[in-house]
Amino acid sequence: MTQRVIRRETAWARVWEFIRENAVWAAGGFVLELASGGLGMAVGGVAFVAALDGTRRLYALGGAAFAALLSGFPTALASLAALGIVLISQLVPCGSSRIGSGVVRCMAAVLSVFFTRVADAAEPSQLLGVFIASAATGVFTVCLYMLLDVVRLRGFDMSEAGDCALASVVSALAFMSLAGLDYAVVNFGRLMLGAVLLILTARRGLAAAAVVGVPALFGMCAASPEIGGGAAAIAMGTVVSCFLARYGKATRAIGVVFFGCAGLLLSGSGESPWKLFGELAAAGALFVLLPAERLGTGEQDFTDRAVALMIRERLCFAADAISGVSGGLNAAAETLERRYATTLAQVSDDAADRACKSCPNNMTCWGRKYELFHAEFNRLVKLCRSGVKLTEHSLSPLVADECIDKAAVIKGVEAAYERYRAAAADERRIRELRRIYTEQLASVHDILEDMGYSAARGGGKNRTAEKRAEKVLKDCGLKEPTAFISRDKRGRMLLEAYGSGELRTEREYLGGLLINALGRELELPEVSGSGDRVRVTTTERTQFSAEIGTFQLCKGKNRVCGDCYDSFTDPSGRLYVVLSDGMGSGSRARIDSALACSMMSKLLKSGISLGAALETVNTSLMVKSADESFATLDICRIDLNTGECMVFKAGASTTYIKCADKLVRASLSSAPAGTGGRLTVPAQRFNVGNGDVIIMTTDGASVDEAWLSRELSNRIGPQELSEKIARAARSAENGREDDISVIAVAVGR
Repeated sequence: MTQRVIRRETAWARVWEFIRENAVWAAGGFVLELASGGLGMAVGGVAFVAALDGTRRLYALGGAAFAALLSGFPTALASLAALGIVLISQLVPCGSSRIGSGVVRCMAAVLSVFFTRVADAAEPSQLLGVFIASAATGVFTVCLYMLLDVVRLRGFDMSEAGDCALASVVSALAFMSLAGLDYAVVNFGRLMLGAVLLILTARRGLAAAAVVGVPALFGMCAASPEIGGGAAAIAMGTVVSCFLARYGKATRAIGVVFFGCAGLLLSGSGESPWKLFGELAAAGALFVLLPAERLGTGEQDFTDRAVALMIRERLCFAADAISGVSGGLNAAAETLERRYATTLAQVSDDAADRACKSCPNNMTCWGRKYELFHAEFNRLVKLCRSGVKLTEHSLSPLVADECIDKAAVIKGVEAAYERYRAAAADERRIRELRRIYTEQLASVHDILEDMGYSAARGGGKNRTAEKRAEKVLKDCGLKEPTAFISRDKRGRMLLEAYGSGELRTEREYLGGLLINALGRELELPEVSGSGDRVRVTTTERTQFSAEIGTFQLCKGKNRVCGDCYDSFTDPSGRLYVVLSDGMGSGSRARIDSALACSMMSKLLKSGISLGAALETVNTSLMVKSADESFATLDICRIDLNTGECMVFKAGASTTYIKCADKLVRASLSSAPAGTGGRLTVPAQRFNVGNGDVIIMTTDGASVDEAWLSRELSNRIGPQELSEKIARAARSAENGREDDISVIAVAVGR
């Protein structure tokens, strides 16, 4: 019984929702056809019906037909015939072309008015009126159809001249028709004008009200100068009453009545003040009765559609970042396996080296009889692989005659093969773990992507500022950009945009374009990629700025430094500096540090938390290869809004922070990433300000703190400072060489 009641209530709710959504179209058709009949022209109703689609057209047709019947016969026959022609025109095939559909609708509206009215034209002036009415109907139809199509596709944009022009034409012709609803007590056209202007000024501001109100005044004046005078008084009262908006809707409604009547008296118009008073009072009452949530300022609203789209783009960007992590992990593993994997040939060489290295006949056996002994060790390894238990009798006769320590040879071959088997078993286990891990990452990627696209279902409108930002990004080469603008708790603007393709401009030039488009001082945009997706973020100018200088020195004659670093600013205005030092030096260490640094930066840029990113990097290094593989991580995060500095260290060297005249150390650290177990990285908090400097180094740089304090007091640039520290550390190594990386971050305003 309860389920039946719920189903019945749900069904009635759906029916009521359907009626509520379509009643406005029926009311529009009714009012415009009633108004058109009052002026003797079927302009509004026919055009309104012709411009709509689907069930909207049927509801509007029903409302217009009802209004036509109220005018009585035979006048109603002409209006019903015109509506019938418009309805039949829907059967004309025009494909998916919007232009073709617009032409068909326009011709149907024009012909319906012309053929139903031309028979009543007995004089040339009446025939001219039919032509004018037909042309006006066609223009109204095309403009209304194009305006509704724009709103459906991307929402109305005040910054687009085309959108404003369409709205102005529709407003002028619509209120020219509505002016015909003039009765002894009230003019419904002016009443609706007052209500519309009150709502527009409250929701979209004076600019939007001007786009609709000024053409509406021209239209009403064209219909009747006397009616237009009263409409001008109503418009003036609406505009002046904006100064009372801060005191509430009721106060503003009273102000509209007062200022509107005052404007009518000052103009000296012959319009009845009591009639205008009633219209103003009715418009104010409609404004007061409208729910407050319907009057939220559009430019400040962050619509459900915008939130859904932002969630979708963030989830899809994070999904691509997860996919990139999986691809990078497999690429690094394949590189290491190609370079460092052990083969059976290497097993025989290792066995020979261990068994024969200390033998006095080593030079004789491996000099003059190299081919014989090399082939023998390969044969013995293959015998081990086939499961044969090796003994001294396993040696070939020629080798047995020459070898003076047969037991050492057999023992060396068996030991080398056992190490090979253990390494192969470890490699198989690592491959299986890597397979499981990459499959899990692929599953997470699919889940995030599915969640992202499902979150964006539904309709909505974007804001004007977002549209301007999207236009800038599109002009700079980004395909299908989607921009989101929000504000943080301090009221600062945050821009987050997504798209595909590649930006064709420098960050500095893009930042200048966005500043001009949004009218705000912005930070230099951060551009990051994940797959084919591009993300652009920037914030309103922060309280602090940061200049970064870096310098690296390779160990010995190495051409590749084993350290890697990256820096970026997230959408909330926090600067991240990531420094990683791989195990050892050269290209092998570079693989580990580059993987750790790039993976950490990619995950943080995609919006994943620092703790989750650290754990992902730790796990990835653990399963990357069978060999021991780890890398340090040194992360400095500076909030450029507040000056808060957080330092996170996983096996990293000391970070030095110059605050005012003091030099403080951040040295609290945990194990490096990839060493096994769950990674827990402690955080140290500092506050930095204008003129402070942060120095980050790898363990290859030995820094004298007294010397460093003196150098920091000289206030040299961060690039010069980092090079000076690195070269001083190299000269102080005393024969102990390692890769050296130094990063200097200077905080300013």
